[in-house]
Amino acid sequence: MQGPSHLVISWFYAEASSLEQARDRRIVAWAGLAPDIDVVAYIAALVYYRLDKELAFENVWRVVHHRYTHGLAFVVLTGVVAYWLAGARGRRGSVRVAALAMLASGIHNFLDVAAGGPTWPIYPLWPLSDAAWHASWSWTIGEWPNIVVLVACLAATLAYGKVMGRSPMECFGDRADGWLVRILQQGSDAHGGATDPAAARALQRRRIVIWTALVLATIAILAPLGFNPFQ
Repeated sequence: MQGPSHLVISWFYAEASSLEQARDRRIVAWAGLAPDIDVVAYIAALVYYRLDKELAFENVWRVVHHRYTHGLAFVVLTGVVAYWLAGARGRRGSVRVAALAMLASGIHNFLDVAAGGPTWPIYPLWPLSDAAWHASWSWTIGEWPNIVVLVACLAATLAYGKVMGRSPMECFGDRADGWLVRILQQGSDAHGGATDPAAARALQRRRIVIWTALVLATIAILAPLGFNPFQ
């Protein structure tokens, strides 16, 4: 499953868990994406092998992907880091955030069983066990079910932000979320509308920027995966 989908799903999980503080929701949301930090190893391998994708894939990516950061040890590490980051909330609140972060990391692993491809098993009990979990029917990352999930996550981000006044954009800070929500809610009946023609034109330009950015981001995510809707 694509990283943005993991992040958005994890944010909604944090939101559904009734975390009142934006900071706590961010911690849990990023914990849900954290297992994919193993991509850093692939990037380092590309640098080491002078952009030779085949060598980087065979010698590093095939070895590390879905193993060391998709297992029990990393789930526990995620909880420890989340507890430390949430420390300002008090011990009781920190324990709750840490527990939710560990669950978000675990959910990521199970989503990758379904949406990571049949040739990419995960090792959920590593380092206690090398038992591999996989599903023969699992979708590869560029197949249409993963694309549907990605588009649904982007649509849910916009819809929830417009209706509820906050969105997964919160993962990138309160200012980023506030900017998106203001644009989404301006012009709605609930917020009085934009009566000034100049303000209305400015609002329209901002919305065009948002939709253009979403389209370009989607293309940037899918293009390296070899996704071709016309196949």
